[in-house]
Amino acid sequence: MTTTPPGWSGGDPDAFTALTLVRTALSMRRVFIATLAPHSLTPQQFNVLLHLVQEPGRSQAVLARELMATPQSVGELLRGMEQQGMIERTPPAGRGRPSAVYATPAGRALLDDVTPHVLAAFAPEAVGLDEASYRRLNGDLHAILAALGA
Repeated sequence: MTTTPPGWSGGDPDAFTALTLVRTALSMRRVFIATLAPHSLTPQQFNVLLHLVQEPGRSQAVLARELMATPQSVGELLRGMEQQGMIERTPPAGRGRPSAVYATPAGRALLDDVTPHVLAAFAPEAVGLDEASYRRLNGDLHAILAALGA
């Protein structure tokens, strides 16, 4: 009779970086939600506004790629944001052409209002890092995203 050694065959779960990243992302998401909630904003809406302020006139398809979401779910998100006055869409420039999406002045003001709170919630000291470690972590995470094609 063969006995299986106790524990996970992959070793120490705390040494499995991918699992640590997933746990960290979930924890950060909770902080993000709590930080944005008093402003009646979701992380997805924040992300859309951020992208539209950085590069106005993106299409729904481009936003979907940047948000790593389906065009259908982004379409639903944009409809709600449009109803709330955060964004506006221009009619397509021609048949078969996509609409351009823009942050409204109210959407921009909301993003500007919430930004200091988001930056404080995720400042290096708030997440237990010094400035140099924080910059290095960001660089390492971008390298992972690039390697994974994200």
